[in-house]
This record gives sequence, structure tokens and C-alpha cells, in this order.
Amino acid sequence: MHLPPVRPTRVSDQDSPLLRAHELLRRSGLPPLQIQNAGRGSNHHLFVVELDEGPLRLLRMPIDSDAGPRLRSEEEAIRRASATIPVPHPTLLIPSLHRPEGSIQPIVEGTRAQDLRRQGEGGPQVELLCRLLGQQLAHLHRIEFPPHEPTFIPFLSPSFVTGNERLLHGDAHLGNLMVAPDAKGGFEVTSLIDWSFCHWGPPESDLVEMAITEAEPRPQLGRAFFEAYLEAGGFEPREHVFKWALLRELERRLSAHAQAYEQAARDAWTRWLDALHRPGSRALQIFSPQRSGPGDLV
Repeated sequence: MHLPPVRPTRVSDQDSPLLRAHELLRRSGLPPLQIQNAGRGSNHHLFVVELDEGPLRLLRMPIDSDAGPRLRSEEEAIRRASATIPVPHPTLLIPSLHRPEGSIQPIVEGTRAQDLRRQGEGGPQVELLCRLLGQQLAHLHRIEFPPHEPTFIPFLSPSFVTGNERLLHGDAHLGNLMVAPDAKGGFEVTSLIDWSFCHWGPPESDLVEMAITEAEPRPQLGRAFFEAYLEAGGFEPREHVFKWALLRELERRLSAHAQAYEQAARDAWTRWLDALHRPGSRALQIFSPQRSGPGDLV
């Protein structure tokens, strides 16, 4: 990750997220030697901090002031996944486990796979990136729901229990895959980041994000992802479960978050949703290299 140099702490009334971050660290007994605003994601304010003589770290402070339960579930998911796949671990909740207001994580090395995809649209390296994400999800989905252990991680949908609940990332697309060049001219995964939407649930639900972001507009990339997922030991998707998850996500995007997407994407998803509601439609055809668009799903 390439970040600008950390400057000395400066807090002003005009920079309220930085002010709150500085105050949060001070109250937690972690006064920063240096702190710098590193941007804002969809759910968090991000800061690069130096707390001691050790390496720089990343402070994630939720935009939502009442995000304690979500921070606890993220920390647990990252801890459980850390034995299986590369993740930003260890994660420190601040000021405490019982009422966290932020988290501190290592700064992940590498580049977002999504940025590399934009540079090399459709090439063999982009297919490799999709395959790497498929492999990571296959490994992640080996983590079973622990029925006799306490957990902060919520269920995806309490009304849709399939008996095969696994740990889900919840937002698995190339923008959350960090990679670095390897010695063979390819890439190695340095981390799967942003666990804001982690859940226990059916593995099929974790395939939906790549179905929408890659397989729908670029079938060959979706197929590369799907094949790698199965080859790495991922679960053969159940058609009715995948269809349920896909319908649920398309409807969510077209209702609560419609204006966040381009009109062309909304039109394509509307056609896709209409096709999925027809009798005999097969949702998993989205990963077929032969199809050319949502209209071919019936």
C-alpha cells in the first residue's frame, strides 16, 4: 500500500474526523506520536498512525457512531480467518471489546486487484486475479459455524438456514483483494480486506458479489473466478440457494442504493432480475463462458 508520509499531529475544528480519531486514541491510552488522514471508505474513516517506535498502523473509525457490534464481528471474523487466508491481523479494538469505537490493524502491503484490473482489462493477468479471489473464498468457506461457541458474527438471514453455514466475507470483489508481484511474474495475495459485511451463512451468498461485478459484464472473468473456487475445494453451489442470494442482492441494489450506480448497470440488473423471476431460470448460468448478458439466463 502506497501512503503519503505521516505528518506531525495537527487537529483543528475544520478536520472533525481527525479530531475524533485523536481523542479516541488519547482516551484509550494510546496517544499517537503521529496521525494522518488516509481517506474515507464507504463505512470508515481511515488514518495512518504511529503509536510507538514500531511500524505505522491503520486506524479504522466507523462513520456510524453506534458501530460497536459490527467492529466486534469484524475482529472475530479476521481472527478466525487468519489461520486460513491472509488478512490484516492482529486487529486491536479500541477502547475495549465491550464498547469499541475503532480498530487498529497492520498496514497491508500490495495493490488492490481492482486497480490492476482497470489497467489491464480482460487480459490473462486479470483472469489470474479473479482466480486468486476464488481460491481465497474456497479456503475461507472451510470455516464452519461453531454451534457451541459464543460468536459476535451475525447470521446472513435467520429465516434462511441451510445447514451449511460457513464464514462469509460478505463483500468479496477485486477491490478488497490485495496482491503483490511474485517471482514468477504473477501475483501473490497479501490480504483480503474490509470485513464490514462478514456473516455466517450459505457459501453461495459469497459468490454473488463477483457474479454481479465481474461475471455479468465480463463472463470470462466470472468463469475464471468460479472455476478456481471449485478447483480449490469450494462448495458446488446449490441453484436455489444461489438464486435466493442473487435475487436478494439485486433487489437491494435497485432499491436502497439505486442512485449509487450508473443507469446502464441499473438497466442491466433490472433485466436480469426480470429474467430470474421467470419459471425455469437458472441463476448459475451467470458463470458460463457462453452467455453474453443477463438476458441469456433463461
